Amino acid sequence: MKRMPLGFWVGLVWAFAVAAQAQVELSWKLANNRTVLMEPVKAVVSIVNNSGRPLDLTARGNAKLSFDVEDQPTSTVAGTGQPLLRRPVIIPAGETREVEVNLLDAYRIVKGQSYMLTPMLEFDGIRFSGQRLSLEVQPGIELLKRDYGTLSSGDARQISLRLIHRDRSDRLFFRIDNSSTGYCLGVYDLGRVIRFFTPCLEQDRNGSFHVLHQTGPDRFVLSSFGYDGAPQGVAFYAAQVGSIRLARSAMGDVVVQGATAYVADPANPGMLVAPALPPSHPYNMTLGESSAKSPPAAPVAPAAPPAAAKENARPRANSEKSNAGSEPVSW
Repeated sequence: MKRMPLGFWVGLVWAFAVAAQAQVELSWKLANNRTVLMEPVKAVVSIVNNSGRPLDLTARGNAKLSFDVEDQPTSTVAGTGQPLLRRPVIIPAGETREVEVNLLDAYRIVKGQSYMLTPMLEFDGIRFSGQRLSLEVQPGIELLKRDYGTLSSGDARQISLRLIHRDRSDRLFFRIDNSSTGYCLGVYDLGRVIRFFTPCLEQDRNGSFHVLHQTGPDRFVLSSFGYDGAPQGVAFYAAQVGSIRLARSAMGDVVVQGATAYVADPANPGMLVAPALPPSHPYNMTLGESSAKSPPAAPVAPAAPPAAAKENARPRANSEKSNAGSEPVSW
């Protein structure tokens, strides 16, 4: 029996692998490759179906999308039991679909460290893989932490503000935890922050939390969240750092004082217009010089001395010092 050369079998296996990979193509990207701990890890996976058959990614479909989440070179993170896809996805033959996923819902990414992520799609007994990317999870710099309620009530809250550096700027995050159960209710990106104004946190009479922070030289953002951690909205203000503050009214409402709110632009619905700010230096910038120079006044002739003074007058000695210019000057 004539044996086939080894190169033939290697080439056959390589050709089969290339053909298998060509059936389904995976490409993907992370929304952020650096996140703060417990922040949603969002990604978009693009799936190209060249298999000639529809790909059914539902719970009982013929295909399954998953991720290999490695916390160590030989160790993978366990799943949470929650589905990776929140809605059913069916990809007809020859078409492409982009699928949005949140890896934090499906995998226990609960430590501040680096992870390696690889998407996998199982179809017809074959595993198709995408590019391997890294994710850096940081605990963040804790700027503020406060506790509300009592642990015995089962409904206590712990609020913290954390900061990380991402996309060439500092970003502020709001985290809310149920202190009684130790469960994190949510982590939200409040946006860019500059370090000239210390972020403020207050709770109103309804239990909602309000955070005020600075995003620009004269721009501030007020973010509001419910007691359950659900976002309630944002508002924008213009002010100087020394004048703006977050305070509670006599009725228990939280208000922003010393600032002017952005207003809706009637010409562009959905857009906000910044209010006009007073000048930083309202005084005259000409340093005492008048804007229109008046013509010089005519010189006044000195009055003639009386006759008695003329007779008693005598020339000063050379050693006597003149007092010219010694009069007091008013600024």
